[in-house]
Amino acid sequence: MDGIFHELSRKTDPAKLLGYLNFSDGRPDPKFQRGIADAIAFFMASGEREPWVALHRWLAQALGELESSGSPAFRDATQVRAVVEAALGKLPTAYRKHHADLLAHQPDSELFVAFALARSCEAVLKQGPPWEETDRLVKGAVQFLDDYVGYRPIALLETRPNTEFYAHEKVRPIPVYLKGAGVAPGRYADVVRTAIELLAKTDPILLDEASFTPDHLDELSFDPRAHDHFHPVNKRPNVLFGEWDPHTIDGRGFYRRFVLRQMTLDTLLTWVKPQGEPGVATPGYSDPTERLFEAAAVLAGTILMGAGVSGSGPSFHDSTVTLSKLVPRIARYRDGFYQRLLKSLPGAHGERLRAEAEKRQQPFAGVRQYLNQAIATQRASHLQDRRLAQLYAAMGYPAAARTRSAKISAPAVRFGTEVRIRQTEAGFAADRNKPEVAVTLLSEVEDLLRRGIDCGALIDPWNILGYQGLFPIFPGREDTVRDPRAEELIHQVGRQFDLYAKATAAAAVAGDEATRETLASNMRNFAAWWDKFATSTVSDMPRVVGGERTDAAGHVASALTAWAKRTPASNDVAFWRDHREGFTSPAAFAQVIEPLIVRQEYRAATALLMTWLSEGETVPLEDPSASFEALCERWVRSVASAEVVPAPARATLVRRFFELLEANATPDWLDPSEWLLGSESHEDEDEEEDSDYGSAYEGMTYKDSTDDGEESSVAGSGEPKGAGHDFPLEAEAESLPTARTLPSSDSSIASRQSKFQTRRAATKA
Repeated sequence: MDGIFHELSRKTDPAKLLGYLNFSDGRPDPKFQRGIADAIAFFMASGEREPWVALHRWLAQALGELESSGSPAFRDATQVRAVVEAALGKLPTAYRKHHADLLAHQPDSELFVAFALARSCEAVLKQGPPWEETDRLVKGAVQFLDDYVGYRPIALLETRPNTEFYAHEKVRPIPVYLKGAGVAPGRYADVVRTAIELLAKTDPILLDEASFTPDHLDELSFDPRAHDHFHPVNKRPNVLFGEWDPHTIDGRGFYRRFVLRQMTLDTLLTWVKPQGEPGVATPGYSDPTERLFEAAAVLAGTILMGAGVSGSGPSFHDSTVTLSKLVPRIARYRDGFYQRLLKSLPGAHGERLRAEAEKRQQPFAGVRQYLNQAIATQRASHLQDRRLAQLYAAMGYPAAARTRSAKISAPAVRFGTEVRIRQTEAGFAADRNKPEVAVTLLSEVEDLLRRGIDCGALIDPWNILGYQGLFPIFPGREDTVRDPRAEELIHQVGRQFDLYAKATAAAAVAGDEATRETLASNMRNFAAWWDKFATSTVSDMPRVVGGERTDAAGHVASALTAWAKRTPASNDVAFWRDHREGFTSPAAFAQVIEPLIVRQEYRAATALLMTWLSEGETVPLEDPSASFEALCERWVRSVASAEVVPAPARATLVRRFFELLEANATPDWLDPSEWLLGSESHEDEDEEEDSDYGSAYEGMTYKDSTDDGEESSVAGSGEPKGAGHDFPLEAEAESLPTARTLPSSDSSIASRQSKFQTRRAATKA
């Protein structure tokens, strides 16, 4: 190692780097940044597996040698010694710990690259003396570095305590280019360098139309966070390709840092170096130099597309600009960029690409379609593995669930899977009369929910109320989309309350007062946290009120405690009649009916079910916490399979159940024959209603004023369908497992599809 350090010191003078660290106040210096990059490049070329560790050791050793030699510049090396230790020794570990949830998927080799280390040194210097306080320097540097969230709307509410981002939500983009210092060494260096050169040669008029000025680019970075295909921000045009950082603005109101998506860079690299057996190349693309140029051209094009959505500054797009106006303009200058670049490309490479463009009706068609298809494939795999992970977790197969979720880097999937695993195990513990086990599991769930919100993996609960379950993808009021994360979080919280109630009931029946009190206390605290977000006031969202669930659980627990102590020969129906007053919500009914069914107290369960049904106008029969229909089905199945009950008695119970069901139902109760035959009659009625008005429109043709002949939100003829688009009914996917009926005709299906179709906003390369 000493030999490597000696050779590096001959190429890069460590005294200059250490001198900056000893006398600077943290203002960026391109020469220092370039020196760090050269040192890291040397270590990488030498085969060092951890170049950032080698850099720390090299500078520490060089500092010791300079002090021993009596160098005047280092007579007082207090500052430089503290900065080297804090920035290069302690900060990487602290940064990794701080983002243990958000950046768990990232290896150290991706986070601690050359310019990231230079920025770390600048951040430590910004903290100032006293230099002996290493912990203060490191903590302050981490907070200083974390300055990026990207496009993240925050709802402004009177009840919200603050409008800041959460503590672990902000992150530091990884620089791949710094103005004055050039391109950082690493696997992205060649494609980034070529893309920047192409942008510098682009027509200034086209650059102005794209809101991209190369002189304004102080830093080009990539977002180290994993891409979450389930996040509604992906419906924002070109978000897959990058954006101007909305929080890095100069004194003249221009953005200065552009942030790319790592997924885009990685996909383009696979085009440059196709995966497979060594020596096997993509057919027709044998020259790596040509493939590199094509990937860089598309990277430059996607940068221009992302810049057009952001605009050059926060005031660039006024309130009159909408996506319907903006997207066609982006398509126009994007195609202009590719066409001009293709025309200017000389030689055989240019001839081949022009022939390809004529054949596929698109310039640079090969690499552009490759990028779009790769993103679409990844998205499909992401959604599939996410759903399977949730399914396995709900079924009680944690190993299989974790295996599926491990295939996806997005922390939202990991948090959702771990939450569901613990909730399933808590339910099993309550069923097995082990409520003390559920206490620990439910506490872990709450910790996961809070951590997921804090790092941005889960939706900010304040935004559910602030945006009414929607997500604004652009300042225009009409440019909003459904946010599926809102309903997902509400269901997770509702399930948590249900499990608290179930475990509390189990503790009450078992006579475990200590566990019951612990569960009740934890449930009250969780309800106080949840109810402040007021999600129950949002229409079309599941209604989950923690206070109501807690009160219901308390009453049920008290009733079950008394029930467990009753005289065995007493009248169970009379007992529950005496405790009826506390059942004022679906959760309360369900929480007591379920254990009665489990314990085969069928008459008492029937009495409570019919009481609930008779009060259906005031106590809903269906909500996220309970389902009257599901409990009825469970009651019937349990009676039918109860071998300890004689067959005649079972028949009597079932017959009496349906008699009471019909007697207590509202006038909407229908004879089963109408369920089977009603669909045809209703369909005929609909057709008759349509015919009353159909004659008024005979001979007329509807023309969509927004139809420009393109199926995508940005024109791209010849491009494959599916890349960056939404399946029209995808928003309904979460509710499919609970659906019990289907539309009765093709016209009903078409109507349903039209109702839930959303804007296709993610554009193509």
